[in-house]
Amino acid sequence: MVLTGGTLIDGTGAPPLPDAVVVVRGDRIVEVGRAGDVEVPLSATVIDVHGATILPGVINAHVHSVYRESSLEAWAHEGVTTVRDLCGPAQYALVHSLALNPRLARVVASGPFITVPNGYPIVPWGSTNAVSVSGPEQARVAANQLIDQGADIIKIALESGADFGRPIPTLSLQEAAAVVEAAHGRGIPVSAHVTTSPDLPRALDAGVDDIAHMVVDYPSSELLARVVRQGVVWVPTLELWRVVGYGHEPRAVSNLRRFVEAGGTVALGTDFDGYDAPFQLGMPIIEMELMQQAGMSPMQIIVAATRNAALVSNRLGDLGTVEVGKIADIVVVSGDPLRDIHALADVRLVLHSGVVIRSDGFD
Repeated sequence: MVLTGGTLIDGTGAPPLPDAVVVVRGDRIVEVGRAGDVEVPLSATVIDVHGATILPGVINAHVHSVYRESSLEAWAHEGVTTVRDLCGPAQYALVHSLALNPRLARVVASGPFITVPNGYPIVPWGSTNAVSVSGPEQARVAANQLIDQGADIIKIALESGADFGRPIPTLSLQEAAAVVEAAHGRGIPVSAHVTTSPDLPRALDAGVDDIAHMVVDYPSSELLARVVRQGVVWVPTLELWRVVGYGHEPRAVSNLRRFVEAGGTVALGTDFDGYDAPFQLGMPIIEMELMQQAGMSPMQIIVAATRNAALVSNRLGDLGTVEVGKIADIVVVSGDPLRDIHALADVRLVLHSGVVIRSDGFD
């Protein structure tokens, strides 16, 4: 299959490539370039997408318990071809069975939180999607057990309760570091739930890979610079702070602006939970609008929603960009999202693992 005539935004942050040609064989991208530089196989099915924009499939890097086929189908149909589930039951076998259907968004999953007895999210939500540990050795064992069961990433709770107005027990530095050491030893990244600045240094000291949620107090410039210096990715979940309320949205947007201005790396995630709150299902335009309010350019937002989201999902090797060798998760939209990010909502064509699952007007 060959896509021709569109403008390619490949997810790497490189300038757009006009009159692009993308060649797909099976589930992989095998050639990318400008018309005239790429040989179109005579036997190929050619889809002319002239006037449209070609992008990688979007990744929502923070969702919860999304094993409903209806939700996964809605995401894929709107061009969100992968979601990262950051706390849910350890249904890894179900994740793999769902992956057999290209019409469903791919799921990478952490399974339950690693926390402490009566820690977050047991308190305050009463969640059962948690593994409680006491001491570094138990923390190390819990991380390895989750990975043995099929976890793609590990999620830890570093929530001492300031945002909830009550003390909540939380992992010690030694326990958090033991989780990170065990996970990294097996090539698995660690995401840390953090909502206020006092818990952030412990996440950084432990060596986590990304921070789930923008903090909603006022982090010092020195602390933000340390996040940047350590190369830790931030998944700000601005839509969460809009949906949940508490008046946190303006501060979260302001803090994201400061982090981006400091040179930080951002991945898109919304904290979607279709069971309890009215998050946007499908293309996360609300999150993108809020990221733009925080000063992110359309190109920065696209990279956050593709390459960087693949990075925190531990799938940058095969997802997140339109490059040779990558899985053919490709979205074609009308218009130019670099001029208006809302163009990403006007999806015309979706390839998921090389299979056309949506085609509106393209033959």
